[in-house]
Amino acid sequence: MRAAVVTDTNQPPTYTDFADPVVAEGRVEAEVLASAVHVIVRIIAAGRHYSSAVKPPFVPGLDGVVRLPDGRRVYAAGVQAPYGMLAERAAVPANAAVEVPEGLSSATAAALVNPAASSWVPLSRLGAEGATVLVVGATGTSGLLAVQTARALGASRVVALGRNPEGLARASELGADATVTLGDDLAAPLAEAAGPDGAYDIVLDYLWGQPAATVLQALVTNKVDPHRPVRFVNIGNLAGADLAVSAATLRSTAIQLSGHGIGNFPMELMPPAVGAMFLAAVEGRLTVDFVERQLSEVESAWDLPERLVLVP
Repeated sequence: MRAAVVTDTNQPPTYTDFADPVVAEGRVEAEVLASAVHVIVRIIAAGRHYSSAVKPPFVPGLDGVVRLPDGRRVYAAGVQAPYGMLAERAAVPANAAVEVPEGLSSATAAALVNPAASSWVPLSRLGAEGATVLVVGATGTSGLLAVQTARALGASRVVALGRNPEGLARASELGADATVTLGDDLAAPLAEAAGPDGAYDIVLDYLWGQPAATVLQALVTNKVDPHRPVRFVNIGNLAGADLAVSAATLRSTAIQLSGHGIGNFPMELMPPAVGAMFLAAVEGRLTVDFVERQLSEVESAWDLPERLVLVP
């Protein structure tokens, strides 16, 4: 079959021949209709993700929309290395697929799930209903979807934090009640953006590094009511992989620090979450911006700044 193949982790994948998928017990071979090049896909292809184990050559791609032998169009994930979803065909788990509803294109469904799930799953687990939610790094695809997800799951107030003015304007269009420009001192701006009580219930952090440190310091400065702790959830680390947090920060302030990612939550939560996200997208409550290219264009399209979806 033809696929996007990583032969050198320092270079983009190339469009070339690769062995046909191995269909093991409990799997079925499916025709790939669309697969997205998420940030994590690029990081894995570069050999820099904590889950990376396979060596080149391999096919990247974690998830996508496929056509099953029975004709159903479904979202699927869980391919086994060295195979990935950026290929003409994939062997997917037979019983872990979610049907893509009419009215939602294959490319849109493929673009949506990974970035939207990064906020949908933790907000569903924590309970966003009536909460004040702060999205740190709200100007990228995942951050913009986090703004929409918080609104879709019933947050009473959503605040978007980021550097890009255009991205912050887009966050406002998509449902943010207030926006804050990332800077060195965020205590006053975050307190004002939170509304009359100046407090947050949930922080979704896509940046980590210095921005997360600045946000944590602002929360400490503004005081956190121990009857209303702040759940600070790290999802991405675009601004740095490490963060030094003083013991006093966690002991003197009601901040609950946790993370969300592969291996961090029960995977059985994904199918119902995906179904709910698809419904929200069909109803217009979730919108994702992306560009669509042919799989054969993978090498030239790989480094596009937009969310990329490849179609065989």
